[in-house]
Amino acid sequence: MQIILAPARKDLGFKVGLLPFWPMLHAIKKAVRHIALRDADLPQQCTIGLSDPQTEVRVWLHGFGDPIDVTHNHVVACAAAPFTVGIGLDRNWNLETSARDLSLTFRESDGKGRLLADVGLRSSETLSSDNQSLSLFHIRSCRNYCLPRARVWAYDRYQSFVRHRDDKNPEIPLSVLEARSMTAFFICPRPVVLVSVKHGDAGNIFPMNLLGSIGDGYFAFALNSLRKAAPLVERAGRAVLSTIPFNYAELVRQLGKNHRKESVNCEDLPFETTTSKVLGFPIPEFALRVREVEIKVVRKLGSHTLFFGRLLQDECRRESLQFYMVHGIYEAWRRKAYASPTQLLPEHSSKAANFVQPGAIERR
Repeated sequence: MQIILAPARKDLGFKVGLLPFWPMLHAIKKAVRHIALRDADLPQQCTIGLSDPQTEVRVWLHGFGDPIDVTHNHVVACAAAPFTVGIGLDRNWNLETSARDLSLTFRESDGKGRLLADVGLRSSETLSSDNQSLSLFHIRSCRNYCLPRARVWAYDRYQSFVRHRDDKNPEIPLSVLEARSMTAFFICPRPVVLVSVKHGDAGNIFPMNLLGSIGDGYFAFALNSLRKAAPLVERAGRAVLSTIPFNYAELVRQLGKNHRKESVNCEDLPFETTTSKVLGFPIPEFALRVREVEIKVVRKLGSHTLFFGRLLQDECRRESLQFYMVHGIYEAWRRKAYASPTQLLPEHSSKAANFVQPGAIERR
């Protein structure tokens, strides 16, 4: 019998030789990261409790004369390939003549109204439903003022390294501009809701954070096109969106895995359900506000599918602090400005959770 010994891997021997030094190397790595990031050495995904609607940050559209407040009239329509934002605009506004000058600014609502970020826009297309239109824009530039420019540069480089290290073949690759844009848009606190959908024998409930009111009586939201939840919503043509109390945040996050499922059994959910008034879809018993939506327009945009529809019912059931998410860079600014640290979920108190990468809330 002949025994052939495989050659030892050189890198394995190298790693074994370094084992005694791992604690020291880890400490050095942590120190270098802290030196580079300083106050921004926080999870990308920070959970906060706010009243609805949030009043911390205002979003202004520039390019049509006086700035227009679109804080509660816009949506992140697509996270990548390309990053797209939707804004409810008057059909009489000429986008072509204003295209070169259009931008969004993110400002502190109270106090000095300090500038937190600005994003340059490039007109893409306009979707229409009945009397409401939704104008879509791609991003041409993005600047973040929550940190000094050198810190923002260091943060961008570090997060690019983390994305490359942790995910060699990302499902949705992000360019530097797209990652920077997602950071800017999550300066404005974004609510997390539970989406209920039902079509035939299939039904699902899953969390989502790319959504927004559009004009009067219309709503839009975006879902990862590669997940099973998106085509189910498209087939159903209807959905129910339930806002979440802050103290249920961790429970709701655990349902991110449902994005990958065609259907779930309501009896397996970790909470009691009731039914929505118009569509009769199952919703969490603890829901604060329930919006029932009839989807009018579906548009596939790069990494995400955009759903644009009309509100059938908007029911406020009770008042409490609501589950919102912000980016760690804004949280670093927020702690300095207001001296009020945000409560972080336990498993996100150390390592960055890559919330800004599209679909992060869906991968749990």
